[in-house]
Amino acid sequence: MTVNLGIIGTGSAIRRLHWPVLEKMPDDFRVIAVANRTRARAEAFARDIGGATVYDDYRALLDDRAVDAVLTAVPIELNAQVLTDAVRAGKHVMAEKPIAATPREAQEILSICKGSGKVIAIAENFRYREDVIKAREIVASGEIGGVYCFHMTTQFDVGTEFRRAWFEKGTWRHSPVFPGGMITDTSVHMVSSLRDILGEVKELYAQVLHSSTATEGPDGLVTQITMRDGAVGQYLACFSAKVPKETVLSFEAFGTKGSLRLTEGEVNWMCAPGAAEQTYRPEGYDRGYTPQWRNFYRAIGGKEAVVSTPEQACQDLLVIDAALRSANLGQKVLVGALATV
Repeated sequence: MTVNLGIIGTGSAIRRLHWPVLEKMPDDFRVIAVANRTRARAEAFARDIGGATVYDDYRALLDDRAVDAVLTAVPIELNAQVLTDAVRAGKHVMAEKPIAATPREAQEILSICKGSGKVIAIAENFRYREDVIKAREIVASGEIGGVYCFHMTTQFDVGTEFRRAWFEKGTWRHSPVFPGGMITDTSVHMVSSLRDILGEVKELYAQVLHSSTATEGPDGLVTQITMRDGAVGQYLACFSAKVPKETVLSFEAFGTKGSLRLTEGEVNWMCAPGAAEQTYRPEGYDRGYTPQWRNFYRAIGGKEAVVSTPEQACQDLLVIDAALRSANLGQKVLVGALATV
């Protein structure tokens, strides 16, 4: 079975992150249609991938009966509307994270997705990372005992040449019109990993940072977190960090028997004081992009369930929303729960 795929939004996320994977899966996905707000960019992308029908309006793409599924990668303030339209058009959907700009929009999406009969996945690739999955398994097994403390960091510079294309003046990342800016766009990755490894967040106290001219929104977050099981920890995100090597996700957990450390594509853990440290390095590691697309394909074929569901993505966003509310109020806040849909 080959899935005919339409792509809505042909920016950097598609070119740098998704297309390199899709290009290697020609028997599973065939891109037959693309749409972008700027037609010239859509046409250029269509040429680069060997041809596809170009649409000026994404709704026309959704009306194309030959399109089985769509990948949506649009500015965050448009996520909810485009995803909603795609589901109502009867397409399977892989939608870039976060699921929406606000929890209210996310909850509305859950109502629309329920009973659609289609596969709806949120492109939270960290949920498919082999290192995150391994860390979750180690914690769940009890090898390091009950986790009572943790520390998580993100540090990179949005002003570097590598990231400049994402933050050009006039782009939505440079001038965000949705709550949280970089915090919503990027820290949702780390929230998903924290929840996958340690469970649900109960409450937090947060402060946001504004120090970079590369974005008009916040560019950092400092958070004190309490998990539902009582573990406490910190999350520091600095998106303007002048460092020799960026760290997208660094995570440490301290348990009653041992400890665990996760860095890029590697997990190290110790099960008792003085014991030898064990190491796990997954082969073919690509931050979960390939497993993400394999899961989506197999879910469409009815062979497995979606891993990164709208419900999971909604709960991720609720944690981000709590952090933004805490920073605005200057006090600790509880993390919301999903409403009954």
